[in-house]
Amino acid sequence: MQLGYVGLGTMGLPMALNLLRAGFALQVISRSRPPLEQAIAAGAVEAPGYAELAAQSDVVHTCLPMPADVEAVYLGSNGLVVNARPGTVLIDHSTVGPGTCRKIDAAARNRGVHFLDAPVSGGPAGAQAATLGIMVGGEPAVFERMLGVLQTLGKTVVRLGPSGSGAVAKLVNNLLVGVHQRALIEMLLVGQRAGVDLDALVQVLLGSSGRSAVLEMMYPRLKARDLQPRFRSDLFHKDLSLALEMAADCGVHSLTGEAALEAMQATMAAGLGGRDSLAMLLPLEQGAGMRLFEPDP
Repeated sequence: MQLGYVGLGTMGLPMALNLLRAGFALQVISRSRPPLEQAIAAGAVEAPGYAELAAQSDVVHTCLPMPADVEAVYLGSNGLVVNARPGTVLIDHSTVGPGTCRKIDAAARNRGVHFLDAPVSGGPAGAQAATLGIMVGGEPAVFERMLGVLQTLGKTVVRLGPSGSGAVAKLVNNLLVGVHQRALIEMLLVGQRAGVDLDALVQVLLGSSGRSAVLEMMYPRLKARDLQPRFRSDLFHKDLSLALEMAADCGVHSLTGEAALEAMQATMAAGLGGRDSLAMLLPLEQGAGMRLFEPDP
């Protein structure tokens, strides 16, 4: 089986390397040269362009930052859909809206090509360890054909329904992360202002009903004020915006989601789009007139 991979970013590169470790032949394309060189050193072959990669691959994976990038790579005149052979499977791991997925799926079907939306969760560490959660939308038979490939990349691989269903699950997940992240920071600010030791507070919360994955994963990074980008704020802002658009399309007014987006908008306005999504800490601290883990002035 000849595979292709487009987009060797923070998530895409370790996923591509796992496909190589599993023994798949892999052609790759990336805007950035250093990760491309790393993939080539691991055994990948650089493809000259999307058209050539699509024509020569049985399966093509993509992991791209923005919906416009996804549409250009898939639907452009030199893109994947128009140049793929009938029967080729295209798998997108990007975070986009379900409408984008369905648009690509319809174009692919018209050419006898298969498409799965398969966004991932688990961050760079999960991508490296091949323990990602993979949320899949698409035809059941195509999903079953690709299950072995997807299990090379993730530990939890679930088909949720027809095209666009994977995107729905990913946006729901990321909206929950944003809501939990803002709530965690605000409650830590409250706890500190109220005079409670934060390490002791978190110890209690981890054994109580307020426990969450966000608390468990993010508290050590908040304490260290580690804002190095694992998931950039500008990309998280995009995801929350897409999630709220989806909620509105479904007739649901998400007040908590709007609060999370508001925090990310303040983060972007502060020029922190390239920092980690936890950088929402800084405008929230400013609004409270205090800094976590430091005594009030």
